[in-house]
Amino acid sequence: MDSPSCSKITSTDSAEFDLPEVLLSVTQNEHRSSSSESPAPVRHLRPTECSICGKTANGYHYDVPSCNGCKTFFRRLCISEKHFACKANGDCFDLTKRATPNKCRACRYEKCISAGMNPMAMQVDEKEATAGNFKKLAKRVNQSASRDSEDEDEDHELQIEKMTKKQVIKNIATIENKMQRMVETLSYLESKVRNFRMSAYNPDWKKLPGLEGFLIMANQISLADKSGPMPGWPMKAQSPPPKPPNFAMQKGPQYSPDKKQWLLYDLMVTIEYAKTFMFFHRLDIKDRLVLMRYVTLALMNLHISYFSMLRKFDTVIHPDGSQPPMKLGMVYTEVVMSISPLIRCEIQEAEFVLLKAICLCNPGKILILEKRQLVARKLFPTRNTVKSLTFRVSAVPDLSPHAQEILAKEREQYAEALFDHCLRNRKDGLGQFAELIGMVDLLERQQRMQKDLHLLHVAPFVANIPPENKMRLIDDIMNS
Repeated sequence: MDSPSCSKITSTDSAEFDLPEVLLSVTQNEHRSSSSESPAPVRHLRPTECSICGKTANGYHYDVPSCNGCKTFFRRLCISEKHFACKANGDCFDLTKRATPNKCRACRYEKCISAGMNPMAMQVDEKEATAGNFKKLAKRVNQSASRDSEDEDEDHELQIEKMTKKQVIKNIATIENKMQRMVETLSYLESKVRNFRMSAYNPDWKKLPGLEGFLIMANQISLADKSGPMPGWPMKAQSPPPKPPNFAMQKGPQYSPDKKQWLLYDLMVTIEYAKTFMFFHRLDIKDRLVLMRYVTLALMNLHISYFSMLRKFDTVIHPDGSQPPMKLGMVYTEVVMSISPLIRCEIQEAEFVLLKAICLCNPGKILILEKRQLVARKLFPTRNTVKSLTFRVSAVPDLSPHAQEILAKEREQYAEALFDHCLRNRKDGLGQFAELIGMVDLLERQQRMQKDLHLLHVAPFVANIPPENKMRLIDDIMNS
């Protein structure tokens, strides 16, 4: 059906994250430019045999040619407290005596050590660096390296501690670079979405498909660059807001090239935003339909609220300067309830783009930042951090376990980035993070209220309109 045009960027520090497809062409151009300016890198022959077990090697791991299995085994045992003893003669992995090594974890670990696997080449956090096996092996490596040195009387424990601290600092810098790159990527994507919303691209609403049609068609965001900005915007402010359309006419609003149907257009913009993420294309079409029926309206409300806040409005304002029509029975709170919290917490752009990504990745599960709770307990020992960092989201019905697993992993990634950003850039970082994550529940309540209002005051009239005169995308979202 649709094939994702996304890529995965791998930085030199091995930090990886998904790159939205809207950035793919920019990244490819940068790669071509850097390739033409710099000389060709020196190629090293890839190792063919694992030095530990004799199987096919797929690269150098911790300074030794090895397979993924031996690499993973060494790391897991190195950062643990486990100890094993050989039940044979201690030569289970001696490939000079046998073609295939015996299954013996003690001999396998000793073979990793004797082959030269370097624990200091691993990326470890503070907790992992205190593991007994890691400290013991790091000390052995340090002693071996300093045996021929003139500094025989140097305190080896102190040197190990220094090396460990350097490794931790290096890992922290790696994480910071990854988080910064993630925020820059999302901010660039948001600028493209903003341009798309303000562009002259305005197709006839009668020719637009329903939700499933939008999900299988190519991404439309690039059309903003071709169309350019809409001329004459913003128009003069309309006061009072326009009246809702007369559904009794059964024809729908008349199409005008310079006047957008904002509810329909903003729903379309939100779907195109979701389609730029690589993980989105790993979901089955059924899961994509289920997810977008549930999150599209909340994402749209968040985007509109942030746009209005930036323009110093405490009510919804569109790029053309117009305000949404007030439907019969709609109260003021249901229109602006997501704007006031953004103003109150003085949300930054980095926080907004991360929060928006979190809202998109809704697996319908409890979000618990277990790793960050440990950090928060050290920084704020008097606070109930477990409660602050545990958030329940409404269940998304009919979402497959495969989709839930993908979305949970992505949401955890963006939530940890938001948590780190708040701690580094806010005076009350933990409180700011809790307030921002609390917006997820507010946006879900807001969209439920809007769907209820649509069901009560709009759906009865729309039911009598001929199918060719209906805005199918609005029906698909509002009636879900």
